Amino acid sequence: MQTKLPILHETLLSYDINTREILAINEETYTSLINYLSKEDITKTAQPNLIVGESGCGKTFLMKRLYGNIKGNMGNALYPIVIEGKSLFYNDDIWSQCALYLNLEGGNDCFEAILKWQEINSKRIVLFVDNIQYYFERTDNTEQYGLRGKLNRNGAPIIIASSEKVLPAFTEYDAAFFDGFKINYLKPLSISTVEEITNGVYDINRLEKIMAYMPKTIRSMFIAVGILEKSNDSSKDLVFISDYFFSHYQEKFDTTSTQTQRILSTLSQADSGLTLSEIREITGQSNGKISPYLKLMIDQKLISKESKSLRGGIYSIMDPLFKLWLRHITVPTPKNRD
Repeated sequence: MQTKLPILHETLLSYDINTREILAINEETYTSLINYLSKEDITKTAQPNLIVGESGCGKTFLMKRLYGNIKGNMGNALYPIVIEGKSLFYNDDIWSQCALYLNLEGGNDCFEAILKWQEINSKRIVLFVDNIQYYFERTDNTEQYGLRGKLNRNGAPIIIASSEKVLPAFTEYDAAFFDGFKINYLKPLSISTVEEITNGVYDINRLEKIMAYMPKTIRSMFIAVGILEKSNDSSKDLVFISDYFFSHYQEKFDTTSTQTQRILSTLSQADSGLTLSEIREITGQSNGKISPYLKLMIDQKLISKESKSLRGGIYSIMDPLFKLWLRHITVPTPKNRD
């Protein structure tokens, strides 16, 4: 059995989430932004909004909900467009992508073409920019002043953007966007938050055990809930989650060397990691064959080394889900004295 799905941190903006609307994630911020959009005068200057929070807290999911609400309930006055911040290097990239979405040929002045489109259609564009930190880290203050100048024009598109952190470009006094964004902070996703937003419908102990193997993200929560909806048998939970990511981890494993695979398979069987001497004992190999690969695997962030132990340095697989997957596919490593 094998289930294909996007990787945990892949953007949610490309996916329909209507079936998950009942999950009131970051509801206070969502309601505030919806109220703001519903009252916005489409002929006036709009206040750009920035959604800030660490990876996985629900920034993209929140923008997807806003996008869906605009499409379904505010389409007479507003028109949502999504842009990925990773693709932005200049101001022109923002407006050219927006124009492309509208099937406009704006030439060298896409912004003016967009304003004309809004006038003809009596709609104001709401531009969602996910991961806008990439744009601000790649552009200088002059470029950013150019963007703010356009956004300050009456009737210009409304920007709602996301960022993992508040950059100096938003806070320094001489920065173009000093006081330019209304900042909305999102809290990290926690098990207590999950319990609250699922309204006690699911077994929180099972959810917590499943999510212990994944980063605390909205997508992880959906996957965990999906497993609970699929089966009432908790003994199958780890089998389902391992199977869920089979293709991803199979590819990750296959791209490593044979010796790296041997060490990973060995470490996956240990509950609390292994020392070099223990790896040597299990594999039957010399330090000279093992140590260079351990260093390489640390550099590749496949494993970590904890030095503060009476046992000496302890090596462990960093990704608990990768370790679980390896444990399910690995037969205990025989000694190999090659």
